[in-house]
Amino acid sequence: MDWLRQSGAQSRQPRFVFDLYAIFICAVSAKRRRAARRRRDAGCDANALLPAVRALREAGVFVVASAGNDGPGCSSVQDPIALYDDVFSVGAVKRNRSIADFSSRGPVLADGSGRIKPDIAAPGVAVYSSMPDGTYAENSGTSMAGPHVVGVVALIWSANPKLIGDIDATKEILRATAQPRAFTADGDTLVCGDPNAIPNDFFGYGIVDAYAAVQRALGK
Repeated sequence: MDWLRQSGAQSRQPRFVFDLYAIFICAVSAKRRRAARRRRDAGCDANALLPAVRALREAGVFVVASAGNDGPGCSSVQDPIALYDDVFSVGAVKRNRSIADFSSRGPVLADGSGRIKPDIAAPGVAVYSSMPDGTYAENSGTSMAGPHVVGVVALIWSANPKLIGDIDATKEILRATAQPRAFTADGDTLVCGDPNAIPNDFFGYGIVDAYAAVQRALGK
């Protein structure tokens, strides 16, 4: 990761947004990771990718991660890199703006932090997306939600280039302009943390609002 540190030192305004939401963690398949968690005797160190993420941040890279599709249980945000404080993690919402059943929730227990995750939510159910064979189809998952937030970060930095590489300021814009959502339990739905707090362990600070974020970036 030395090249990342060098690039950050040479230029504090990198011209890109980096998205790690699709990374394979420690080259272990999802099936094997689930089995490892059940056995509690294998799997990846929760902090395995933390040095890489910190190097990216130091280089002025805004890292977004999909929260995961292990809901509806509490503390299901449990794999690197989504659980890190330095990563902006994204949960998935339905078209009616309720949380998707599969969307992973906090609080984070895998590293003992107890931090609230995800940071924000975005559309992730029946999203019309491109397919490998050149066609289009509807897909669901937090991997559909993550790219929405990556796109909003790109819009923020395009609207106000002074914000490029300013990770804290960009996070604050996303948080401040998100449409806050509390969680309403129905039936036997698990309630994680305080569902009425903002942020909470379902939506984070709320649902991403691209227009409001750009307006905030422009100082309006």
